[in-house]
Amino acid sequence: MANFDVRQCHKWAQLLDERKVKLDHALDAIEKQDFDSAKKLVSQIFAGVMGGKQADPGMAGSLLYHMAMVTKMESETQVLLDKLDISPPDVSTLLTKIYGEFYADAQELVKEFMLLNFDSQKIALIKRPSSEEKIELFNKLKEQQKKAETLLSNKDTKTEQALEKLFGDWAEQVILMRLLQEYETIRGLLILSELVKTLGLETVETAMEQVQDKFGQETVNIALDVTLKVGMRREKLQAVMLSDHFINMNMGMENLDGKMEFLNCPIYGSHRFAEEKYGVDPKTTALFCRHFCFAHAKAMLDTVLPFPFTLWQPKRLASEGICEYYLKLAYSPQAQKTERFVPLVMSWNVTRECNLKCSHCYLNADEKKLSNELSTQEGKQLMDQIHEVSRPLLVLSGGEPMLRPDIFELIEYGAKKGIKMGLGSNGYLIDDAVAKKLKTSGIATVSISLDSHISAQHDEFRGVDNAWERAVNACKSLRKNNVLVQVNTTLTHENYNQIDDIMSLAESIGVENFHLFFLVPTGRGTKLTDISPQKYENMITTTFAKVHRHRLNVRPSCAPQFMRIAQGMNMDMRQWIRGCIAGMYYCRIYPNGDVTPCPYMPIKLGNVREQSFKDIWFNSEIFKNLRNPNCLKGKCGACEYKIQCGGCRARAYGLSSDFIDYCGDLHVPSEQKKDYLAEDPWCVYQPKNYLPLSKISTES
Repeated sequence: MANFDVRQCHKWAQLLDERKVKLDHALDAIEKQDFDSAKKLVSQIFAGVMGGKQADPGMAGSLLYHMAMVTKMESETQVLLDKLDISPPDVSTLLTKIYGEFYADAQELVKEFMLLNFDSQKIALIKRPSSEEKIELFNKLKEQQKKAETLLSNKDTKTEQALEKLFGDWAEQVILMRLLQEYETIRGLLILSELVKTLGLETVETAMEQVQDKFGQETVNIALDVTLKVGMRREKLQAVMLSDHFINMNMGMENLDGKMEFLNCPIYGSHRFAEEKYGVDPKTTALFCRHFCFAHAKAMLDTVLPFPFTLWQPKRLASEGICEYYLKLAYSPQAQKTERFVPLVMSWNVTRECNLKCSHCYLNADEKKLSNELSTQEGKQLMDQIHEVSRPLLVLSGGEPMLRPDIFELIEYGAKKGIKMGLGSNGYLIDDAVAKKLKTSGIATVSISLDSHISAQHDEFRGVDNAWERAVNACKSLRKNNVLVQVNTTLTHENYNQIDDIMSLAESIGVENFHLFFLVPTGRGTKLTDISPQKYENMITTTFAKVHRHRLNVRPSCAPQFMRIAQGMNMDMRQWIRGCIAGMYYCRIYPNGDVTPCPYMPIKLGNVREQSFKDIWFNSEIFKNLRNPNCLKGKCGACEYKIQCGGCRARAYGLSSDFIDYCGDLHVPSEQKKDYLAEDPWCVYQPKNYLPLSKISTES
C-alpha cells in the first residue's frame, strides 16, 4: 500500500504500468507475426494517444512533462527566495523523512518491471539537467527508438530485445525525473513553511503575488523551448503539460468559453500528505494553489491558445477538493453584454505605404501613404473602440507597418489594454535591435512573408533585391528575442512545388506557425493567373499529409475547404474555429478607418471616424448575414460542411468581371457591388443531394 495518495501523486506510475501491458501485447503480436498491431502499440507507448478518457502522452510526453516540472518546482522556490532576498532555510531533516516515503512508493509501484538504482539519500546531489542536456537526452532516446522501429518494420529477429531495452531506458528517465520533481516539490513546501513561520503569512503571500506572473512565464518558456527543440509542436504542449493529471475539459465556440477541471494534482497530493502526517500548516500549502499554480496555468494557456483570453480559478484543490479553471476568449470587461460573435482576430492596415512591390498585393501598396490614414491619436481611439467589443488578436499590417514612425507607440498602447498585438511584415526593416524593441513594446506574434526557399525567386515576386535575405534574418532576430513567428506563403504557379521546401526553411530558422495563403483576385492580384480549383484541393491535402514531418502548425488561409479536408483525414481540428471567419470572428480596418469583412472583400460597412466600431460590428446587415449559414446560396448553402467551412466569401464576391471592372487594382473599400453570399467558385466539392440549376434544367 502506498504512503502517498495514488490518484493524486502516482499517475506517472499508472501510465508506465499501462504502457508495460501494451509492450507485452506488442511482443505477443510480434511472436504471432502480426506486425501491424505491434507497430500501432509501439506508437501508442512512445508517441502517446491523444484525446478521450484513455489519453496518454506516451513516453515522450511524460519525459518532457517531468523534465519541465523539475524546473518548475526548483525555480518556483528560487524566484520567491530572490524576491525576499533571503537564503534557503535548512529543511533537510524533515525533507529526508517525507521524501523517503515517496521513494518507497516508487520502488513498490515499479517493482514488476524495474529495480530502482537511485539512492533516496543522494537524490539531492544529482545535478539538475540544463535545457541543452534535456534536449540531448531526449534526442538520444528518440534515435534509439527510431532504430527499434526500423527493426520492427524490417521484421528483424532482434526486434523484441530492442523494444524491451528501449522501454526500460525511457522508463528509467521518466522515473528519475519524477523523483527529482518530487524532491523539489517537498523541499519547496518545507522552505515555504519555514518562511511563513519566520516572516509571517502576509509577507510571504505578498511576495508570491508580486512574482507569480514572472514565475509562470519563465517556467513555461523553458518547457516550450525544450519541447520545440526536440521536435514537438507548440499545440501539443498543453497535452504534455497536463499529462500527470486526471482532467475534464469542456471547450466550445457557442459562448467562446470553456472549463478545465483537474481532479488530481501531484503537488497538492504531496502537500496534503505533509499536512496530515507531519503537521505542515494547510494555510501554507494553499498558497501554491492561489498563486503559483494559477500563474503556471495562465502562462501555459497563453502559450498554446492563439487568441487572448481571461482566466478565472473558481475552485481550488486546497479548499474545494477540485481544481477548476474557467476561461473566456477575447473577454473585455468593458463589453456591455455577452455576444456569440465578437472579433477574435482583426487586421488593421495601418498604412498603405510600402518598401516592396509585390505582384499580388491586395492593397495595391505604394511608396506613399494615403493622405487620410488614421493618426496616432485616432489609432488609439480605434483600439479603445475595439476594447468595448472584445480583446482580440490585433494584427497591424500594411503596406509595411514598420514604416509608421509611431508603430511602437501603437503596439504598446494596445498591449497595455490587454489586446494581443501582432504584426504582419515583409521583414525588410526588422533587425536585432528592432526585434528587441518590438518585444519590449508588447508584440506577441509577427508574421513574415516568404514565398520561396530560393532567394532570387522570392525577390522577383516581391519586386526588391535582398528581400528574401532580410525576411529570413527578421525571423531569426525575432526568435532570438522570444517573439512567436509565423511565415506566410502565397501559393502561385511558380512556387506550387516548393511548399515542402519552404516549410523546411521556416522550421530551420525557428518558425512555429506556417500559413499557406491562397490567392484571392483583388488588388494587384487580379492580374495574376491563379492555380486551378483542383490544384487548390490537391495542395491542401498534400500539405496536411506532410504535417507529421514538421514541427510547424499549419493552416491554409483563404481556402476554408481545408476544414472539410482535415475532417476527412481524421486530423485534430481543435486548433481551428471555422474555415471562413470573416464577419463572424474577424474583420479588417482600412488605413482610413473603413471597416470591411476581410482584407479581400472591399465592402465598406462603416468608418470608425463616423460611427463606433461597436455599432458597425453589431448592426451591419452584411455582418449579420455572414453570421447566418442559412443565408449562403448555391452549393455552399446546400453543403453539409457549411457550418465548419462556409466557403470563401471574398472569392465568391471577387470572381466576377463586374467586380474587377469596378475595383481594378485599387481595392478601395466601397459599397457592395456583387453577391458575397454566392457559392465559392473555387471549391470542387459537390454536396450530397445537391444538383446545380443547369443540371436540373438538363434533366427536366
